[in-house]
Amino acid sequence: MSFAFGESNYIPETKVPKTEGFYEYNRFSKGNSSSKINILSEADVSVGLKDTVYTDKDCWLELRIDQQMLYQHWRNGKVERYAISSGNKYLDRSVESRPGLFAIFHKEEHHESSQYNNADMYYFMPFNQGIGFHSLNGTGYYGNLGVRPSSHGCIRMRHDDVKKVFRDCPLGTLVLAHRGETARVVGFAPEDFEIKDSLTKDEAKYLLAENLYNILEGNYFVSDRRFFVVDPKVIPVSGVYIGYDRKLPKKQRIFKSIGIFMLNPDVVSNIKTGEILDSIKSAEYTADIYVDEEEITSNDESELSSVEIIKKFFNNPIGVLPYFPPKNN
Repeated sequence: MSFAFGESNYIPETKVPKTEGFYEYNRFSKGNSSSKINILSEADVSVGLKDTVYTDKDCWLELRIDQQMLYQHWRNGKVERYAISSGNKYLDRSVESRPGLFAIFHKEEHHESSQYNNADMYYFMPFNQGIGFHSLNGTGYYGNLGVRPSSHGCIRMRHDDVKKVFRDCPLGTLVLAHRGETARVVGFAPEDFEIKDSLTKDEAKYLLAENLYNILEGNYFVSDRRFFVVDPKVIPVSGVYIGYDRKLPKKQRIFKSIGIFMLNPDVVSNIKTGEILDSIKSAEYTADIYVDEEEITSNDESELSSVEIIKKFFNNPIGVLPYFPPKNN
C-alpha cells in the first residue's frame, strides 16, 4: 500500500496500534497520532452547520419575524411559543423589526413611551435600542398577534404572555431575531462550565466574528475554535450580525486523513508515512492516496485583518435605528 502526501519534508514516524480495527493517520495532527475513528463523509458533518453562540442562562428567545412568533427555548429542551406582532415599516413614524443577535438590557414593569403620546407599555424589555417586548392597554391589538406586523417597531404580546417572559428572562437573556435565514444559533453551555480566562470586550467581539467568518467560508473544521460563553454586555444595542444575507456553504473543508484497516497479521513495529509499506503483505490491493493541501488552505476571501473581520462579521449592518421625536399637539 502506498501513501503519498505531495511534496513535503514532514514525514513523522507513526506507531502502529497493536489491536485490530480501522485507524486514522492524520497528516496534520501533531505527532501524527493514530486513533480509532468513525467513518464519516464531508456531507455527514457539514450539512446545515451553523455558528453556535453559547449562553449560561436557563433560556433564550428566538424571534421569528416571518412567523410573527416568539419561541422561548429552555435548557431542559422545552420550547414555549407566543404570538407576537412586530414593527410595520409602512405605518407613520415606524420601523420594521430587524434581524440580529441581541440581549435584553433593561426591564421595566410599566414604561411610558416618550415618542408615542406617553403610551403605556407593560413589562417592557428592550433589546434593540428602543425596540422591545411589551403589552398595551386593552386587548384590541390581540387580533394582529401571530398574524401580521402592526406596531411602530416594538414586539407586542398578550398581557399574560409578556408577564411570564418578563418573569422568566433575566437581564442579559439572548434574543435571536430572524426571518428564517440565520447562520447563527444559540446553545446552552454546561451548567458546571467554569470560565477560566476572562475575555476583554475586543477579544470577545473578535471571537464571535471569527467563528462566523470560518463557518461562512467553510473553514469550521480546519481552523482553531475556542469554546466560550458570550457576555451579554459585549452585544451592542444595535445587535450582532447573524449572516442572514449569506448562504451557508454546502460543505465544510476537513483535514484529509489516511485510513487503513489493520489485522493482527498485518501489524508491524512502525511505519513512516510517505513510504511504500512493504511490510503489509496481507493486503490484496494497493492504493495511492493524495492529499490536496491547497483544498484545505484555500480561502474564498483574501486574508482579512482582525479589524476587517469584526467589521464584516460582528457589526450588525442594520446600524442605528431612526429616532422619531414626539409630535407636538
